[in-house]
Amino acid sequence: MSALPLTIATRSYDFILPLVLGDVATEGLDLTVVRGFRILERVLTDPAIHGGESSFSRYVQRLARGDRALVGLPAFVMREFRHRNFFVRRDSGLRDLKDLQGTRIGLDGWPNSGNTWSRGLLREAGVPLDSVRWVVGAVNPGEAAPPADALPAGVTMAPAGRTLREMLVAGELDVLVVAWAPAGFYESDSPIVRLFPDFRRVEREYYRRTGLFPAHHIVVLRRDVVDAHPEVVPRLYTALSRAREHAVKQRLLLHESSPWQLAELEEEAALLGPGFEFYGARANRAMIAAFCAEQSAQGLVPRPIEPDEVFAEFERLAR
Repeated sequence: MSALPLTIATRSYDFILPLVLGDVATEGLDLTVVRGFRILERVLTDPAIHGGESSFSRYVQRLARGDRALVGLPAFVMREFRHRNFFVRRDSGLRDLKDLQGTRIGLDGWPNSGNTWSRGLLREAGVPLDSVRWVVGAVNPGEAAPPADALPAGVTMAPAGRTLREMLVAGELDVLVVAWAPAGFYESDSPIVRLFPDFRRVEREYYRRTGLFPAHHIVVLRRDVVDAHPEVVPRLYTALSRAREHAVKQRLLLHESSPWQLAELEEEAALLGPGFEFYGARANRAMIAAFCAEQSAQGLVPRPIEPDEVFAEFERLAR
């Protein structure tokens, strides 16, 4: 089997590092992994990079528009529950999702995967999305504004020179729904708190109720790479899967970075099951279907997209 040179770019997840360190064989690939936190745009624009981490939401939206420039692999490299991502002022009086009807909510991007899941939580709680005044913008000073996506009616950009954090503290917004805690959140006198201080409890309840562990990012490959070397798809997917399995085992053995991490890992396995992080389209079909349904319900796609369509090309090439 000849080794194909392949360069991908991702963040430094613990289940990517086995590929970087050579702990897992990448059979049939001469693999280079470029790592960085703000790497997603580079995956799409750097000709030296053949693929890597991509927004799940934007990938689904591309498919729905008929754009086949990328081939998606059901390797869900970023997954996260979203109740933890709702932030309010300490004195807001807001305590639950149903309290957010009629409020002013700031988002760090409209079509983002995480915010799609978050708006899905509001819909599930009975909050009409058109009852909210939505504002999209940069969260903290010095950060770039989100991409200039077309925004639906009722959604506006933050005023020039203003950040969402500033607007929340000033009382111009009631809620932030953002990927990471706003600046100063962890300071003892911070005016910003989570809507759900015990987010682990409500996220566990959500999982018990729905069985969904939301995916945010997947791995993609450029079309020209796949057309030239279709065998790269199963080879890369196998390498990613083996790296994930290796990292899970290591996590249980080398857990001393946090004093009670082992207890947390054991509790997770008891609740979510041993395969809750598994890759694959079939193993994650319910989650993919729920995400596609939200894409359609929220008007993010021009047509409904079926869950089996999302990774159909991967399934064909993997066989």
